[in-house]
Amino acid sequence: MLGLNVGSGQRPFKSLPDDGVQWVNVDIQPRWNPDVIGDWNDLSFQADNTVDLAVSHHSLEHAGCGEGSGFIHEAKRVLKPRGSLLIFVPDMRALAQRWITKQIDTQIFMTNVYGAYMGDEADRHRWGYDGDSLWRYLKQFEFRDVHAFNWRTIPGADIARSWWILGMEAIK
Repeated sequence: MLGLNVGSGQRPFKSLPDDGVQWVNVDIQPRWNPDVIGDWNDLSFQADNTVDLAVSHHSLEHAGCGEGSGFIHEAKRVLKPRGSLLIFVPDMRALAQRWITKQIDTQIFMTNVYGAYMGDEADRHRWGYDGDSLWRYLKQFEFRDVHAFNWRTIPGADIARSWWILGMEAIK
C-alpha cells in the first residue's frame, strides 16, 4: 500500500519493513525534513489513482475557509478507487464545550483555536471544524462515502487520538 502524509510537519509517518504501508511525507516547510517538499495543492509527483491512503493530520485547520479545496481535489485525484482520505483536526465543538464548562483552561482552548505559533505564520490555525461542518465540507467533493474515522490502527501512521481530535474518512 502507498500512503501520503500531507502536511506532515513534525509528525512524519514511518515506513517499516513488512508493515504494509509505504509512506511519503509531504510538507511545504523544509524545516520538517519531509520526503517531498511541496505544496499540497500540487501533488503532481504522484500519478492519478495510485495512492491507497492520503492523510491530513492536523494540517487542514491551517488553511482558511475553503482554502483546502485544492488539496482535497488533488488527494481525490491521486487516490485509487475506494482509497481513503483521512482528515484529523481539532474538534472545535468538543473543545468549546469543555472550555465553557471549565473542564479546560483558556490557554488550551485558545491554542487550539489559533494554533501553537512556533515562529512561522504557517503555524497559525485559519479555520475550525466540528463533525457536522467537516462532513459537509468533504461531501461537496462527491466522495463515495464520508464518515467518522473508526480509529483503526494504520501501520507506520502516528495518528494522535484524544477526546479533542476529530477524525473523518472520505472514500473515493
